[in-house]
Amino acid sequence: MNRPPLPTAKTAASPTAREALNRITIVLVEPQNPDNIGGVVRAMMNMGLQNLRLVNPKRYDPFRISAAAHRSEEFQKRIEFYDSLEEALADTNLVVAASNRRRRLGPPIESPKTLAPILLEHAYYGRPAILFGREDWGLPNEVVSRCHYQLTIPTNPEYGSLNLAQAVLLVSYELRQAALPQENIFPETIDPKDPPATEAEFTAAVKALLDVLDKAGFFKPGQEPAKRLKVDRLLRRTRPTASEAGLLRAMGYVLDRAVRQGPWPHARSRSPSSADTPES
Repeated sequence: MNRPPLPTAKTAASPTAREALNRITIVLVEPQNPDNIGGVVRAMMNMGLQNLRLVNPKRYDPFRISAAAHRSEEFQKRIEFYDSLEEALADTNLVVAASNRRRRLGPPIESPKTLAPILLEHAYYGRPAILFGREDWGLPNEVVSRCHYQLTIPTNPEYGSLNLAQAVLLVSYELRQAALPQENIFPETIDPKDPPATEAEFTAAVKALLDVLDKAGFFKPGQEPAKRLKVDRLLRRTRPTASEAGLLRAMGYVLDRAVRQGPWPHARSRSPSSADTPES
């Protein structure tokens, strides 16, 4: 299983653990019902989570949210709205998809209890995110496949469907339990001078490599989407740091220059442009 090692437990209480809990971001992708958003707000407030992002909500009604979550006005002021999932995840350093459906090309599957300390550890040096899909069909395969982990809540297999607020509450509970003083998490596996790459940094690095592989003729007709996804998953499992993502991106630019200069019998010729030059 390719996953970051679990942090080492300490016995002393640490307010930093609670601060890390506050950095974990819940992302609702295209929520359809304001009442469900209200239920999520209430669940997060119950467990001490503070960061909620909404991607293209069908409708947002503060009055209905307040009806489900009393005294949530201050919380609602912090809710962030995004037009795309890419924008919502740009500053995150770990992305977990909440889904009870196994995907053929999905990431490693873990329970909330197992993922809670991993999420908290990454929250010390960045902003991890947990994605929840829309109420009717959840998260699409392409979104789940590009996450670092899939979070699955162990439920009755004969009736395993949870509503949105229930799912967020159960996950938030495990996060809070992991952050309590008697189960204090102390980070020892992440270098604060070189934290995990953000999603934007990772995406830029992967794109640089995929582009040069495309020019070199690596992707055969009809195989490109599947191979691109496999390369993305392969690199994502390595959990690169910010500097490592920069190294991957620089490798892509250098290889691109070599491919253009040739000779490469299968390379796709393209004249150099300013877009091919890394930013200084």
